[in-house]
Amino acid sequence: MAELEGQVALITGAASGIGEAIARTLAVAGAQVVLGDVNLQAAQNIVHELEVQGYTAVATRLDVTQENGAEAATQFAQNHFGPLTILVNNAGIGSAGTILTTAPDEWDRIMAVNVKGIYWMCRAVLPGMIERGSGAIVNIASVAGMVGLRDRAAYSTSKGAVMALTRSVQADVIGDNIRVNAVLPGTVESPWVYRITADQPDPAATRAQMAARQPIGRMGTPQEIANAVKFLVGPEGSFCWGSHMVVDGGLTAF
Repeated sequence: MAELEGQVALITGAASGIGEAIARTLAVAGAQVVLGDVNLQAAQNIVHELEVQGYTAVATRLDVTQENGAEAATQFAQNHFGPLTILVNNAGIGSAGTILTTAPDEWDRIMAVNVKGIYWMCRAVLPGMIERGSGAIVNIASVAGMVGLRDRAAYSTSKGAVMALTRSVQADVIGDNIRVNAVLPGTVESPWVYRITADQPDPAATRAQMAARQPIGRMGTPQEIANAVKFLVGPEGSFCWGSHMVVDGGLTAF
């Protein structure tokens, strides 16, 4: 029996990078997976690949900054597979900027996706989990929420908020048998890294420098983050409640 058989999982920001890896990993583990993303076509392409491989998945367009989007995705999942048992809040954005160079509208945009998106998704999903007396939620935060990073004021602030929100939600629902945890990735080789290095004179060299700065000499992979999520939502993570799992290749170890 697959370890997540019978589980219904919704992953936000699931059309690429870490979110895609999480969706694929949970599907392989036996969950019925709902991929939510603003890029519906990309999510549908992943669903098609999973179906060809014999796994169960569907896709829906999801803008986590909108209350009706969160509610619609939750209802979509329930209509296809039944009540949601797993929520992975992965959708996130970031940009470079100090507190002086980050425009107010950019600050608000990052907070709307990275923090308020989790607010809307939890509000949509938690009532059903509370009624059933079980569930697992994983929020994707970042080591940027633990340490000060230059030129990442809004992003670091948003991820620190995700960490605090994870603890707060867990405190509120621990009596309802709902586990709420966070994964804190370090630098991961993902489409986001390619986007932020694309305007450099030598993007490949810039990425090589980023990798060389890591204590283990390389960036992480989306699969390594997905493995942590699978642990937290599965039976092996049954003693993890309100925890922050750092997966950063030693970046914050010293």
